[in-house]
Amino acid sequence: MPHKLKKQNLQCPFCSSISTRGTGLSAHIRAQHPREYGKWNKNPNRILQAAASTVKVLRKEPRLHSIPPPGRLKQESVSGPAPSVPEQPMVLALPTRQPGEVNGQEALTLLQKAYEQLSARKQQIESEMARIESMRDEHEAVTAQVTALDQAMKAFQKQPVRPSKSA
Repeated sequence: MPHKLKKQNLQCPFCSSISTRGTGLSAHIRAQHPREYGKWNKNPNRILQAAASTVKVLRKEPRLHSIPPPGRLKQESVSGPAPSVPEQPMVLALPTRQPGEVNGQEALTLLQKAYEQLSARKQQIESEMARIESMRDEHEAVTAQVTALDQAMKAFQKQPVRPSKSA
């Protein structure tokens, strides 16, 4: 007797994509967000969190539009070397409305959404900065090790090679 599963809507924590299956969500994140996938995949509550986040999305809300971050526009117009660490675009969601339709409660809701999004982005930035700091420390340690090995190799190269005695 087939077991009927309740239809799930799982939202990607990195974008607005929604999947009906955990494997679909996992495949989406692996393909579309490869940098975040490793950390996300280690979280044992990832599917529960994805299911909980869709509850907010499924409520009747106006369509949302992405707004590129201000620095992004300047970067595209200037020709030059690309940054070494690819930037993640910050997405601010604003509902489409006619002018004059926003009341006090809707304004508060918009402020709360903006606050949540910016707080989440701040956490992402802080974690990236911590990762970069740890990479700098590791770089210094590896540089010191390479220098020591370089000196050891030079010591071996300066020794004269003795001819072998053959009979």
